[in-house]
Amino acid sequence: MDFDCEKRGSLVHNLRRALPLSGHPRPALIAFLRQRGLNGRGAPRLIVLDVFDAGDAGGLMCRFAVAEDGGGASFIAPLAQVALQRRRPVRSRVARQRRPPPGAA
Repeated sequence: MDFDCEKRGSLVHNLRRALPLSGHPRPALIAFLRQRGLNGRGAPRLIVLDVFDAGDAGGLMCRFAVAEDGGGASFIAPLAQVALQRRRPVRSRVARQRRPPPGAA
């Protein structure tokens, strides 16, 4: 089994155990949400509802809802576009996953 695939699977499993997660969108995701009619000031709070691995083509993805939006709509975006709440220990696992392996330049 591919080590990276195994590592991503473990991360997905740990993230799913911590759901729902709270976070905020990064700039590209804010632009996407504004195109969809979300016109609040600042970055809205997001609730991550699910995390999954889209493979080599997409990487780690998440399904989220906007906390301030009462419509119940959910969206799918790369997990890298969501800044997870800092006080959650799972955030450090995601940060470690995004770092390049030692010796890779």
